[in-house]
Amino acid sequence: MILETERLYLRHLQFDDAMRMSEYRNKPEVAEYQSWTTYSKEDAMRRIQQCLLVKSLNQVKSDYHLAIVKKKDNLLIGDIFVEILNAKVFVLGYTLDSDYWSMGYASEMVEAFCQYMKKEYGFKKVMCYVYYDNVRSKKLLKRLHFVKFDESYYYNDEGYVKKLR
Repeated sequence: MILETERLYLRHLQFDDAMRMSEYRNKPEVAEYQSWTTYSKEDAMRRIQQCLLVKSLNQVKSDYHLAIVKKKDNLLIGDIFVEILNAKVFVLGYTLDSDYWSMGYASEMVEAFCQYMKKEYGFKKVMCYVYYDNVRSKKLLKRLHFVKFDESYYYNDEGYVKKLR
């Protein structure tokens, strides 16, 4: 386990997660604001394999996913994506099963993970990118005190940043 909140914990993905990861990532309402349209079990297995090669959560120029798990029933409900840009800045993304939207789980884990990265590794800044029409995600970021800093017409998204204090 990497970190624990009141209702969740974060851990490394395992091959046993592939079917469940594919299940929630394959939902049309989940994929709508992501870079994929479908996500097979094989896609999940390939990504998990890549993530298992990452030896440190602060390795510059690396990226990985981690599993968001509900403590109550030990169910994988989503994942976070992390890309380490340099020793002080990382990019964060998150995917949550739509069955668990609007329950505060994403906010809980995003905030906890940002604090973890600051405390454990000394990161100073986190950035997130969301599609223009992903209103739900933009509200989450603003609620957590992220500030819009960029717009990309090419990617049809907006960049948000937060200084970690």
